[in-house]
Amino acid sequence: MTWPVPGPVTDMLSRSLANGRMAHAYLFLGAEGSGQAETANYFAKAILCAGEQRAERPCGVCIQCRRFESGNHPDLIVLEPDGNAIKIAQVRELQKAFSLKSMESASKVYIIHQADKMTVEAANSLLKFLEEPTTPVVAVLLAEAKTKLLPTIISRCQVIQFPRRPVGVVAEQLQGEGFPASRARFLAYMKQSLGAAKELAAEERFAEILTLVVQLTEEIAARRNNALFTLQEKVFKQNWQSHEIDALLDALSWWYRDVLYVRLGMEPQVAADVHLERYRQQAMSLRQEQLQSMIDIIFKTKKRLQSNANVQLSLEHMILQLQEG
Repeated sequence: MTWPVPGPVTDMLSRSLANGRMAHAYLFLGAEGSGQAETANYFAKAILCAGEQRAERPCGVCIQCRRFESGNHPDLIVLEPDGNAIKIAQVRELQKAFSLKSMESASKVYIIHQADKMTVEAANSLLKFLEEPTTPVVAVLLAEAKTKLLPTIISRCQVIQFPRRPVGVVAEQLQGEGFPASRARFLAYMKQSLGAAKELAAEERFAEILTLVVQLTEEIAARRNNALFTLQEKVFKQNWQSHEIDALLDALSWWYRDVLYVRLGMEPQVAADVHLERYRQQAMSLRQEQLQSMIDIIFKTKKRLQSNANVQLSLEHMILQLQEG
């Protein structure tokens, strides 16, 4: 088995596993798509692996590896935000579960996604657990940046930075797994790690999202109310989930980024070259400042939705702003 993001980071983690000198807590820092989540899962699997050779963990065949792959390992707990935050009740449940001796492995592991979304109360509770774990445990915290984490939590973790993967590398990996070149390039731009790109491609609505982006951008360019009706019929009435809407906004922002590249004479850098003619048509009627503003509007909409704003009102407001240019 191989690490999902080869490089210095995984070399260091591999050495720690081989010599049995792991830190009790790690902080993986990196943007979405940098491979931190896939690496955290692989690292946890290696820690829990019962294979005889440390250097070859995870083996992928032992009972512990199979339990991990089934998503049912008793010594692994994964925390994600409950709504828009990780709350103190979640951390307390974690502490309660880990107060018992490890059932299967020498150590327990917990992974906290979006650790920078912990409430102050949750962070303080976790801090005490980091300082005084009741059983052998390895913590892996994932976050985009340090700024929203308590300095005391950061100081108790081994901080590992995950840079974004080069687009060309991820695109080649995707093509190696059977993705057409144009689709692989677009996915690599969108997510910039193999695992995240494959996860996006596996989305039930992925093809629908791409088609909808083309339709919306053409209707926005026409500056009529069609785009609002399209949202109503194809998103709101179909009860899209939050992660699907988030993927739609990501694709929409990349579309206008490509139009901006065309406007600046940088056509070789577009993510979806199959739409090059559409990009050229839209670039003719939009200035550089307008396109930069439109991309910013989409990012701000994403942030509002992450703060639990009303989905329909936020998307409709975004469309009206995009039409204004």
